[in-house]
Amino acid sequence: MLFNRDRALQLMKEFDVEALLATTRHNVLYLSGFQGWAQYTYGDATTETFALFFSRDEIEPALIVSRQDETYYSSTGSWIEDVRGYGPRSALNMDPGEQGGNEEEKNYLSLITEDAPREESSVKALARILKERGIDKGKVAIDNEGIRPASRFAIEEMFPEISFIDGSSLFRLIRLQKTYEEIERIREAATLNEKALQAFHAELAIGKTEREIASHYYRTVAAGGGKWSWFHLGGGRRSASIFPPSDRAFEKGDGFFFDAGMRLNHYCADVGCCGSFGEPDPSRKNQWNAIQAGLQAAFGVIRSGVKPSEIFHAALNAAKKSGLPNYNGSFCGHTMGIEARELPYTLSDPVPLNDPFLPENSDIPFPAGSVLSVELPSGKFGEGGVHAEYTVLVTDNGMEHLGESKREHFIVEK
Repeated sequence: MLFNRDRALQLMKEFDVEALLATTRHNVLYLSGFQGWAQYTYGDATTETFALFFSRDEIEPALIVSRQDETYYSSTGSWIEDVRGYGPRSALNMDPGEQGGNEEEKNYLSLITEDAPREESSVKALARILKERGIDKGKVAIDNEGIRPASRFAIEEMFPEISFIDGSSLFRLIRLQKTYEEIERIREAATLNEKALQAFHAELAIGKTEREIASHYYRTVAAGGGKWSWFHLGGGRRSASIFPPSDRAFEKGDGFFFDAGMRLNHYCADVGCCGSFGEPDPSRKNQWNAIQAGLQAAFGVIRSGVKPSEIFHAALNAAKKSGLPNYNGSFCGHTMGIEARELPYTLSDPVPLNDPFLPENSDIPFPAGSVLSVELPSGKFGEGGVHAEYTVLVTDNGMEHLGESKREHFIVEK
């Protein structure tokens, strides 16, 4: 299961929350294990999707899906047993007494038959479930980033004694500690991303364009069932930072810099590194060695309970001592999971927070099970830069690499 039920119950008890209401595609997936296509594609009032989880064991969770996503639920299912559709039924003729020929068809029939519990809108379906569960007061943490304002206003009008509080941060706080299934999905995504990295490395050659090389990354990700999110690639002067691939052809003596992000089974992977066309000059070698020293120092402090700022300063200080005395980077990585960046976002100095579910600043200690993307880019405007990025799992006594454990400054000889 993706959902960290124990951590959710612990935090719900701490904040006196009666129920969680997931509304964004990320949190509906996280809570229920289901993600359709319509909410992701349209995101309007006719495709709202809700998942409900309650603090009391005797109250059954629920999932509400739109007409457009009923077939996707039927195919993928959910650990939640009470699943309901809403809106007009699809144009589909059925013989009386139809039972379905397999599990997929039976799931579909459970939503569309005449006796299936169905309402005309997502709000009315939500209201029906709350009434059936006897929820008419207390706190409901609502995933405020995914519900339409009109829908929220309507449900608040129907239940004036319930305190619907903005709860997107509570969901992210729960998600900070990954479950086993989440970790394995991230590991699989990282493995495919590494394969795509190798594919475009194999095609690097003087005279080929950045865009041409990027196409090999895109194809490898797609062939592995993934979806690429970004691919930054620049050569020569463009390697100083994260530029999109262009029609510029690589030249002898160029350095290059890339950062590549994708998803597999809805979970993110992020990798970055660099290289040179021919032997790198002493300055580039020095930059590379310095950021490697910084990254190793960061790895040395990562363990359960470490704070983002502690990781950042370990990396920063080591890079400065190892050849980059003027290094001015403001972070050395970020958290990762269903979203490419998750709470508390970057490994950096803390920033103030103002949220009922969060501490006063972003220096939130990492529990075992957190997943980090640790990186330390360094560039010089007009010349170029170096980069290396790793995906690691925080453990009780240290960390574990979920992707490659060692990056090399890649040298292209052709």
